[in-house]
Formats: sequence, C-alpha cells, structure tokens
Amino acid sequence: MSDFIWFIIIAVLFLLLGIIFAVLGWLIWKKQKMNLIISSHCDKVKDEDKKSYCKLFGTGVFAIGIGFLVSGACTPFVQSVFSFVPMTVGLITGIVMIVSSVMKYNK
Repeated sequence: MSDFIWFIIIAVLFLLLGIIFAVLGWLIWKKQKMNLIISSHCDKVKDEDKKSYCKLFGTGVFAIGIGFLVSGACTPFVQSVFSFVPMTVGLITGIVMIVSSVMKYNK
C-alpha cells in the first residue's frame, strides 16, 4: 500500500480515539460522571471535592481527546512525524492533569 493510504488509516484511528476520549472527558467534566473513572481513583474523594476532582480529571481526558483529534486532522496533510506533535502534547498535558487530580483529591 502507498504511504498515503497508511496516513489515512492512522488519521481515521486517531479521529475515532479523539472522539472517544473527548466525549468521555466531557461527560466526566461537565456531567460529573464519576462512574466512568476507575473506582480506585475515586474511593477517597470527599463529597465537597467531587466537583473539582471531576473538573480536573475530565479536563485531562478531554485534552487527550483534543490532541488525538488535531493529530488525526493533520496527519493526511502533513504526512510526517510532525503530525504526532499535537497528540504528544495532548497526552502529556492530559496525563499530568489526571495524575495531579488523583494525587490532590484521592488522599
């Protein structure tokens, strides 16, 4: 297969992953669906901190989704390693936000 076909396949996969992560992040962030988070990450969160916890955790998951969406949109046009930069930035940002929310509120 030609390289262009592979970049299209990668773009479609990234767009699908981006949609999944963005929707999950939005549900956690805006709708405060804590049941979408692993229960060990929410066990010790106080009731008064649940809104802040969901906001920070959901924003992190949403950032991962946006990174994948932007990378997926750029991949067919850029067709180089540089199309993975938005995904990397989104992943690092999202993971930092998720880890900080768990460390801050799950004590």
